[in-house]
Amino acid sequence: MTSNVTVVSGRQDSRSASHRRKERASLVKGLLFSSPFWIGFIALTALPMLASMYLSLTHYDALTAPTFRGLGNYIDLLDDPALVRATRNTVIYAVLSIPINTMLGLLVAILLNQKVRALSLWRLIYYLPAVVPVTAYALLWKWMLNQEYGVINYVLGLVGIPAINWLGDEKWMLVAYVLSGLWTVGGAMIINLAGLQSIPTELSDAARVDGAGRLRRFWSVTLPMMSPVLFYNVIMGIVGAMQSFAFFFVLTQGWGNVSYTETGTVYMVHLWRVGFQLFRMGYASAMAWVLFFIVMGLTILVWRISMRWVYYESEWLTG
Repeated sequence: MTSNVTVVSGRQDSRSASHRRKERASLVKGLLFSSPFWIGFIALTALPMLASMYLSLTHYDALTAPTFRGLGNYIDLLDDPALVRATRNTVIYAVLSIPINTMLGLLVAILLNQKVRALSLWRLIYYLPAVVPVTAYALLWKWMLNQEYGVINYVLGLVGIPAINWLGDEKWMLVAYVLSGLWTVGGAMIINLAGLQSIPTELSDAARVDGAGRLRRFWSVTLPMMSPVLFYNVIMGIVGAMQSFAFFFVLTQGWGNVSYTETGTVYMVHLWRVGFQLFRMGYASAMAWVLFFIVMGLTILVWRISMRWVYYESEWLTG
């Protein structure tokens, strides 16, 4: 009896050891297949972030060795009027552009979700600008917004409105930024279109049977079912608006045709100027980390608020 138990125990130990070897082999294979991502993440994201965090605590001009100064850079941020203006301009741009782009993207998606002729062509026309390189469409808008020969001022002149200095007058620059930002509404449109087509048709049909009109069905069925998609677009809009750089830099180099100190600029262009024109790399690193925490704070705030208005289909299915 004892020998039988010993044999069974030995077989179990052998199987257990074989199972552990297979698990280790699977783990090694998984690490090998995922190693390109981890190498890229560590080398191109994690280590630069740690270096930036260290430099934000130093005085560093990219030419001499950094000297530690603690929280000095962060304290200096509080006394930088140009940074205050840049932050104000960026926040105003985000507050204006995010709701407009979100709602316009939803409206266009609803229009392109109808049964009309050449639907695929219309979808292509609206989405195509979203994949145009940022430099190309920034140069296009720079020409369109030109005070002397821009097409927008030409159209305004046809109805008797004098030419506007879109890229040189501070009070019109943010309007120009928001207006030109509508060019890429196709990105939000295609996401909203996918969301609209995923809404169960039986919900709308049931509402129609109950006598609900189009507006009522949109408010009580479409909008709640689209809320997760709208939430995603808002989050991505916050991240994109607060970190916008290339478009503003190409369009007006951030401050138009007047001096930098008179108007202020958007946050990322100011950061670029401080770091790569003034060579205050330590100060620019501190600005980058402040922006990181601002974006993270706004994201967390919107996430918490979303619990009140975002509706998930799983909640309906589970009752």
